Amino acid sequence: MLEHIKISGFSDEISSDFDTQLQTITELGMEYISIRGVNEKNFSEYTLEEVNSYIKPKLDEYKVKVSSIGSPIGKIFIDDEEAFEKQKNLLEKICQMSNILQCKYIRMFSFYMPKDKNPDEFKDEVIRKLKVFANIAKNHDIILLHENEKDIYGDISRRCLELFEEVNSDNFKAIFDFANFVQCLEDTKDCYELLKSHIVYYHIKDANKSDNQNVVCGTGEGKIEQILTDAIKNGYKGFLTMEPHLVVFDSLKDLELEDVTEIIKEDKGLDGKSAYALQYNSLVNMLKKIDFRLNNFGGDNMKELRFGIIGIGQMGGAHATWLSEGKVPGAKLAAVCDINPQKKEWANEKLPEDVKFFDNYIEMLDSKEIDAVLIATPHYDHPIIAIEALNRDLHTLVEKPAGVYTKKIREMNALAESKPHLVFGMMFNQRTNPLYQKLKQIVDNGEIGEIRRTNWIITTWWRPQAYYDMSNWRATWSGEGGGVLANQAPHQLDLWQWICGMPTKVRANLQFGSHRDIAVEDDVTAFVEYANGATGTFITCTHDIMGTDRFEIHGDKGKIVVEGSKSVKITRLKEDENELNKKLTFADVAKLFMGQGGMSDMMDVEEFEIPDQWGVQHVNVMINFTEAVLEGKELLAPGTDGINGVILSNAMHLSSWTGEEVELPFDEDLYLEELNKKIEAEKAQA
Repeated sequence: MLEHIKISGFSDEISSDFDTQLQTITELGMEYISIRGVNEKNFSEYTLEEVNSYIKPKLDEYKVKVSSIGSPIGKIFIDDEEAFEKQKNLLEKICQMSNILQCKYIRMFSFYMPKDKNPDEFKDEVIRKLKVFANIAKNHDIILLHENEKDIYGDISRRCLELFEEVNSDNFKAIFDFANFVQCLEDTKDCYELLKSHIVYYHIKDANKSDNQNVVCGTGEGKIEQILTDAIKNGYKGFLTMEPHLVVFDSLKDLELEDVTEIIKEDKGLDGKSAYALQYNSLVNMLKKIDFRLNNFGGDNMKELRFGIIGIGQMGGAHATWLSEGKVPGAKLAAVCDINPQKKEWANEKLPEDVKFFDNYIEMLDSKEIDAVLIATPHYDHPIIAIEALNRDLHTLVEKPAGVYTKKIREMNALAESKPHLVFGMMFNQRTNPLYQKLKQIVDNGEIGEIRRTNWIITTWWRPQAYYDMSNWRATWSGEGGGVLANQAPHQLDLWQWICGMPTKVRANLQFGSHRDIAVEDDVTAFVEYANGATGTFITCTHDIMGTDRFEIHGDKGKIVVEGSKSVKITRLKEDENELNKKLTFADVAKLFMGQGGMSDMMDVEEFEIPDQWGVQHVNVMINFTEAVLEGKELLAPGTDGINGVILSNAMHLSSWTGEEVELPFDEDLYLEELNKKIEAEKAQA
């Protein structure tokens, strides 16, 4: 299905030297370039004779063809008539150059807009001039490709659509540039749906809205994989041209009105060749995923993702019920597995007749009855079963936690990363909670500044002794691998690090069976330190029947307080605390403390409440996972993220066992050695 997809790229991002460009391209296995900068000159500055005598022979020498010409056409101000006359002549020449290179596409733009003016005021003039360009291209049998880009008329999708509809020419079509739409704060999927009938070419460039920076394709907010999946599934045949913009390169100064450091960080530690290879490998892996997806799920015989669930206890049974009730569009429950024979009776009674029951998970994995597996077994088995599933090319979703100890989880993660065509996820249902999604966005956007302190008291996990007595594996080192940190609190540990980042040091005091007849921890007080010097605390237990759930994030520009995982108060300072500290006199502070200084004028307060969504959140994880498999949507909870919460819980255990502060990364062999001692002691007492 991908034999008609050709990878190209702006090779001047590798080097200004043309030989270096072409050599790197061929080493990567590419056959096409988009030509723009050649030996420190823009391609359009060469003469026709130079194209014939130097550029074309050089391309032939390396057996490289040209997919498009990256021209500066349209990168002039709309009201610059002299520049427009020059560009008409330049386009005539570039069309001839394009024909010499047997290239039918020329990239161009729709004019810079005067500052502080509404672009819509210039619509008619933009259309008139683009029609002139389109007629020139028609005379040479060339297709002009309009690239959406900030600062020009066609920056947003609405105005792009106007251009294509009103120019209405077969010689004027769309390039879709993902990053440029992101940097114009648009949703790329919405842009694609609006423009897809006009798109004949794609630029592979990704970015994030939060900092406006370009990133490796597939790691930003461009939704590249999702959009390409749909385009290829619906018959797209053509070029994907890499335009990484990951490092500053010679010809970039001609492409941007602003300082280029606004879109490209210079501290990535990459040169042109390594950045280009990084982008290329990421795109190739993305295409492998798309190919696997469309070959396995896009044909006439398979429209649904067939789930198999391993372990149908409390959570596995709930997942099976939700799937069998059709709550996950695009997915169906095909099989369940449990070693408990009583679970077969439950399955026969509660699940549809066509759901197959297995008592051996290897047999289910080998059955060809499923496309994806959801693992809801005791914790030690999570990475073991996931490894078996991944080795059989099955998409894999794992209940929390990812495992008991990090060494085994690393083995699972390494295997998953070696199979980029598979979707590997964690059942971190709280990540679908709009409350925590909003908090993450606020922190990521820098709205409360640099974090100084984080605190989470989560003691709402009250469990009576009867709970622990239900199963002999519960609350044991050999069966569960821990207590409240392994069973109840993994979601909060995940959210804590997901929103606030991972600490660098952990000091913890754990009480083991302090108020229950169990061997594992039921009371935790942990202190952490972050790389920037910020501190944090995490407190949890299972013996507080009254319980508290309070999460605080304190930054130098504000503070977030969450009560009961539903009520949120966000205080944003109008000036960050560092500036206030510098400029306020002691007299100013005294007035503030006496209520005379207008404390409320220094900050804005936002309060809102989002009710609990238990059950809906789990279903939403499965919906997201299914869409990631079938459509290429980004995972909310990638499986490889599962190790972070286990790192925190392992570090807390190790700190309490040794009585010492633990630095991350910690000694994983020592942790496993200490864990095995606990298991052996537990066996000796049995």
